[in-house]
Amino acid sequence: MTNVSSTVAFLNLSRNKFSGAISFLCEVVHGFLVILDLSHNFLSGQLPDCLWHFKELQVLNLEHNNLSGRLPASVGSMIKLEALDLYKNDFSEEFPLSVKNCTSLKSLNLGANKFSGNLPVWIGESLSGLYVLTLRSNNFSGSIPLQLCQLASLQILDLSMNHFHGTIPSCLSNLTIMVQQGFSQLQNLDPNSPLIRYSYNVDHVMIQWQGTEREFIRSNMKLLRSIDLSSNNLTGEIPCQITNLDELIALNLSKNALLGKIPWKIGQMKNLLTLDLSRNKFSGEIPLSMSQMTWLNYLDVSDNSLSGRIPSSTQLQSFDSSRYEGNIGLFGPPLTKKCPGDEESGIQHIIGESEGEGIDELDVWFYIGGAIGFIVGFWIACGSLLLNRRGRFAFFMFLDSFEDWVYVKIVVFIANLQKRRTWIVM
Repeated sequence: MTNVSSTVAFLNLSRNKFSGAISFLCEVVHGFLVILDLSHNFLSGQLPDCLWHFKELQVLNLEHNNLSGRLPASVGSMIKLEALDLYKNDFSEEFPLSVKNCTSLKSLNLGANKFSGNLPVWIGESLSGLYVLTLRSNNFSGSIPLQLCQLASLQILDLSMNHFHGTIPSCLSNLTIMVQQGFSQLQNLDPNSPLIRYSYNVDHVMIQWQGTEREFIRSNMKLLRSIDLSSNNLTGEIPCQITNLDELIALNLSKNALLGKIPWKIGQMKNLLTLDLSRNKFSGEIPLSMSQMTWLNYLDVSDNSLSGRIPSSTQLQSFDSSRYEGNIGLFGPPLTKKCPGDEESGIQHIIGESEGEGIDELDVWFYIGGAIGFIVGFWIACGSLLLNRRGRFAFFMFLDSFEDWVYVKIVVFIANLQKRRTWIVM
């Protein structure tokens, strides 16, 4: 790639088959470039250290190439840079110090590279406008710096698949965008900004979503608020302050060494669509408040040490049983392991029906009771007649009178019937 005009402002050569080094950038000396997209090619080698004159550059997208080495110091001269996307390359060394000067950054994606070392504390201090920070699948280590909590506009935080250790900072509840409804850095961008005119380069990100890697673009990023700390070496408990992130959509803490109980107030995170706590050391019961998470459509708490009954709700029982497996003490639907109380009552019910004693025994006692009642009533009536002479005399007198009354009624009825027939014949 040569002979690029030095006056070009928008250069998009993405999704081609370009290969080799990108030293041609050093020939663009007048610095009019605003957007540079070389993504999805086969470019290799190091990024040349000749970016000093790109004072106007706002978008630099080099994702999906084979670029390697450390980022040159000249990156720091791009003070208007708002989006830096280096996803899926072979960049290495420590977190690039030169990025500290790019104070206008809103989206920083260094995912799927070989960066290593600790995260610098100046990220939260110098890059305060970030709304996307993706560092997944690198070799970063150390603890998560508390200064990240100063990123009030951050709506996507992805530190997954690294070597972070220590506890989850409780101050993550200070991430304002994940607490305040209807506030989004994406929605507040200037409509004339290159980030809007050329939105693909900025407003898209690859994140782990419900078990698979998925690309989110501007149209569905406005409402996306995600924290992914999975596949690290994090320890300790989940800070209860995390439950204050009311607008959080996705939370993935899987594949760590987290322990303790799941926060009881986690149910107040009613906007969560996906929650993955699998492959940790959580213990205790699943909080009853989770039955209120009606929007939840992906849940995985497998391979922990949870116990007790799974709370009853339409949502929690709709997930596949594999999402709960690996917890020896956990029982109730959708698991086939029944609750202890339900198991005993079930056994008694089965025994009664298997012997044919349930309904049959009830019928037997019904007939016995009826027979006894009839016998007792019969002998009470007969006994009173046998033992009471006056009563016996009065009873038989009543029978005689009743017989005469019935006889007279029948004779009168037959006589009237015969008269009607005679009238009809005449």
